[in-house]
Amino acid sequence: MHDGFQKMNFDVSLSDTQKEKTRKLCQQLANDPDVAYLVQHKGLPVELISQYPWRIHDWCKGIAVCHNCKGLEHCKQKKTGYYDDLMYDGILQKVVSPCRFMKEKLKQEAHLQYFLINDMPKHLRTVGFASIATDGEDGAYIGVLAACMEAFQKQTGVYLYGHMGTGKTYLAAAACNDMARRKQKCAFVYWPDCVQRMVAGIDSGEYRIELERLKFVPFLVIDDIGAEAVTQWNRDQILLPVLNARYEAHLPTWFTSNEDIASLRAHFAVSGRGKEEAMKANRIIERIQAMCSVKALEGKDRRQMVDGTVYDARIKGEIGG
Repeated sequence: MHDGFQKMNFDVSLSDTQKEKTRKLCQQLANDPDVAYLVQHKGLPVELISQYPWRIHDWCKGIAVCHNCKGLEHCKQKKTGYYDDLMYDGILQKVVSPCRFMKEKLKQEAHLQYFLINDMPKHLRTVGFASIATDGEDGAYIGVLAACMEAFQKQTGVYLYGHMGTGKTYLAAAACNDMARRKQKCAFVYWPDCVQRMVAGIDSGEYRIELERLKFVPFLVIDDIGAEAVTQWNRDQILLPVLNARYEAHLPTWFTSNEDIASLRAHFAVSGRGKEEAMKANRIIERIQAMCSVKALEGKDRRQMVDGTVYDARIKGEIGG
């Protein structure tokens, strides 16, 4: 690298002090391992070090905070996971690049582009059936997991119910993510929020867009059904048309709920005004039972299944990216 400094030609407008300072900087950069990486792995011509020493110096300062970084949650850059990089394609220019941890995150989340609607909790957006640990699980849980995986392969529906924290949403999220990894369009809706969005879109008519997506998206998860406040409108004009359309089209639909079938029936039998409408509730339940295998997921709190350090993998590689 030292040969590249034999033709240094600093601007004549610089003072002797500035020239000396720049010359020393060039010598310093010549022995900098980060600059050596630029030359060896990113194709930076060595002579550019003497032409743009201060620009390269700024790059070195910016990348220095990335050394020994342990993950995105420890990122010290202005924009988490991104840093100012240098690219040379005849002109040396600054570009914003993802770091190695962000690259891994983007790779893990590439399937999310296939979601038409995504209410999935962020910590579940990279899970899949392969990430489920069964060590220490009882036979009942293994049986439900096996049934879910079989339903996924056969493209049939599942209704998962049980107490909070037993892993219902995790299994449904795993199925939805794995479907997206197959590059199939899918949707994951948190039902209480979904019906609120529908209400907010009545005046503009925008709710019809989401309604049509729910009807015909190839794979749908309705999370926490039974937790919403029932109205005649969201039951008869939203949920039932969605179920009817998906039933007729043989589209797989998964549900999670804290309610078993009997309590879900009771939930839909009473609208917001307190009016009992057992017949309309029965229509909902009949559709769900016709579309799904009903599985109870009970037992211990499995929320610790989610590995919060999923993006904290120690990925060895190039500087910053």
